[in-house]
Amino acid sequence: MSDKSVRAFLAVPLGGKLQDRLADLQRQLSRDLPGVRWTCPENLHLTLRFFGDVTHEDLEKIRVSMLSIEGCQRAFEVSATGLGSFPDPRRPRVLWVGLRPVAPLQGLYWRIQSALALAGIPKEPRPFSPHLTIGRLRQTGPDLSLKLTRAATQRYGGFPVDQLVLYESRLHPGGAEHIPLSRLKFPLCEEDAGH
Repeated sequence: MSDKSVRAFLAVPLGGKLQDRLADLQRQLSRDLPGVRWTCPENLHLTLRFFGDVTHEDLEKIRVSMLSIEGCQRAFEVSATGLGSFPDPRRPRVLWVGLRPVAPLQGLYWRIQSALALAGIPKEPRPFSPHLTIGRLRQTGPDLSLKLTRAATQRYGGFPVDQLVLYESRLHPGGAEHIPLSRLKFPLCEEDAGH
């Protein structure tokens, strides 16, 4: 990566209580799953769009796109529920916790995609699957079908989707460092604000 580009992504940060619960989950799972590179609890987030290496010019387009959704997005709450893996439980490479409800997350995702497209940033070709990545396996791990089935309804807590953060991701031998570059706060709905 040159000094003219930045590794960037758009995400929603988590709150402290949920981070603590997911750190507990990681500790529990680590007993049965050696060889997993666990996501640092402070780095847990809901990725809404990963850009990879982008120019500073494209970073500015992304910032402007964020501002364009400011008036049409309200804060909402989601719950972290269940445990899953990509590509599938028989050949796990990524361990994740699911998020519910999906509909408001899909709505936010599509607002972001549309705003980025208007700014000349190509749309993400892969389908959006809202989740929190809690760990990555260095090589394909053991069949986790039974363990994931047992954890399918486990609830870990909720967090507010009340802001969108543009992060720079710097890769280091000990893990990634996520640096906030820009932040957009979503207003509360009137009923949430007690009006």
